[in-house]
Amino acid sequence: MKELCYTLLSDGSSDKALMPILTWLLRANQVECAIQSNWADLRRLPKPPKKLLPRIINSLELYPCNLLFIHRDAEREPREKRITEILEALKAVKKSVVVPPHVCVIPVRMQEAWLL
Repeated sequence: MKELCYTLLSDGSSDKALMPILTWLLRANQVECAIQSNWADLRRLPKPPKKLLPRIINSLELYPCNLLFIHRDAEREPREKRITEILEALKAVKKSVVVPPHVCVIPVRMQEAWLL
């Protein structure tokens, strides 16, 4: 692999701040090829999807990648519930779209708090 292309699908635009951290983590874990990062900005679609399943589908169609990071804030829910939510959505997505390897990114507290 000469290049790793990843896409971050996040809850909101401020979560784009995770991208340098994700790139750093890839480098720290021995990814030595070029890294191309994309943030799935779905806000400009005529009808931006609200639910996770169509958000994943739109992200994969508009931002093809080798690795998909799916970010969901815990928002007072247990981390396990968010993981289950993501995995169930991915299972449904796989019926219609090829899904690359994926990573659940679930900060237990708001991202802004733990980044500070």
